[in-house]
Amino acid sequence: MKKSLLFALCTLLPLAAAAQQNWKAVTRYDKQDAKTKLTERLTDYVTYDTQAGTDTDKVPSSKGQTAFAKKLAKDLKRIGAQNVTVSKNGAVTADIPSTSANTLPTLLFAAPMDTTPALSGKDVKPQVHAKYNGGDIIINPQANVRLTQYNSPQLMSARTHDLITASGGTVLGADAKAGAAVLLTYADYLLGNTSVAHGPVKLLFIPDTLNGRGTDALQPAGLGADYAFVLGAGNTGEYTSENFNVRYFTAVFEGDRTQDPGNAMYSDFADNLLMAADFHTLLPRQRRPETTAGNRGFIWVNDITHNGNTSTVKGEIHAFTDQELQELTDLVNQSFNTVKSLYPKRKSEKLTFTDGAKNLRPSLPPQMPAQLQEAMQKEEITPVPVPRRDHGGPAAALTAGGLPAIGLFNGSFNSGTELEYADADVMEAALRTLLTLTADWPAQSAG
Repeated sequence: MKKSLLFALCTLLPLAAAAQQNWKAVTRYDKQDAKTKLTERLTDYVTYDTQAGTDTDKVPSSKGQTAFAKKLAKDLKRIGAQNVTVSKNGAVTADIPSTSANTLPTLLFAAPMDTTPALSGKDVKPQVHAKYNGGDIIINPQANVRLTQYNSPQLMSARTHDLITASGGTVLGADAKAGAAVLLTYADYLLGNTSVAHGPVKLLFIPDTLNGRGTDALQPAGLGADYAFVLGAGNTGEYTSENFNVRYFTAVFEGDRTQDPGNAMYSDFADNLLMAADFHTLLPRQRRPETTAGNRGFIWVNDITHNGNTSTVKGEIHAFTDQELQELTDLVNQSFNTVKSLYPKRKSEKLTFTDGAKNLRPSLPPQMPAQLQEAMQKEEITPVPVPRRDHGGPAAALTAGGLPAIGLFNGSFNSGTELEYADADVMEAALRTLLTLTADWPAQSAG
């Protein structure tokens, strides 16, 4: 098989049949060549408008995602990937066959395909800012759109790096496509260097992750993998092995606002609208989204509706542990019961809870984060665990479906805004992490 031009300078040490391969040889390539190839792929991929749709239940929800899926499939076939398919829901899958004599677990590496519906991803014009030397990066001088160390503090560690931005008025789309560029370059390397011993590898590109319909359409058990890693936004070394547990609540208050308000004191007047407002107000302010960070959970009311004598409050409880989830649930119950005591003339009330996303961490085999951390450390990358303060995205969805998954950095920042950018040096660090993780797994997993 023809070797990739990107890794023409790679020097691989001979591998003895019964000996563990030298992990350092796996990523001994010219980093500038790698960055060039990563940048070329990213600046190509961001020209595809893969905005997630909000007004359709169809998956994929936009024609651009279908076009991008075909592009990825074409690129995968060109570099020699096997069993390349595009599902009816627009997910792209491909195989990289094992090169090891041992029976080893199948690793799956995934990346999203879609960009935010909140800002246009059409006619993206990428700009490469080579060897950043500090100061502001002007994205669009006419609109005065620029990256600064105030709106993008990651720039303080990006000197000499090659950075990619859009040109103003659009997202870059790197939150999805930086991962795609890394995975294609990763596959190109493995397929072009078959002397690197590794187990079977699967690649997955997922549409409509932002509206959730693409991840909902996945069938993790049918992917044929043992462990999964999903590339998403983040800086060097960042990974996610936990996310919020989510519990939804609905409080319904029934009153009687048909009575003459001028004689309310001596009637059956009961203001259900005020009950809903009091319920919201009584929820602890120190446990709201804007007053919590890190591993501290929160209670969030996201909808209050009023229809005649009925008022409904809907919200969410987010917590990393089951214990904290129950503590916050108790606080919601406490506020609800206080409202009941304040309005003896109320007609009825009801509070219900429904469980949603689960923290993926309890479902992860211990060796997964351990092997990931070791791979990073071998590449002189400091592992940085970052808990996701949301529903967990594709990694949580895969884990919930029975395929344990961890989220990994892809070198993109300021996701979903016109200040979005990608760092080719961080993308290259992600590439090395994947290669070392893949080639090192046999040593830790062989029996």
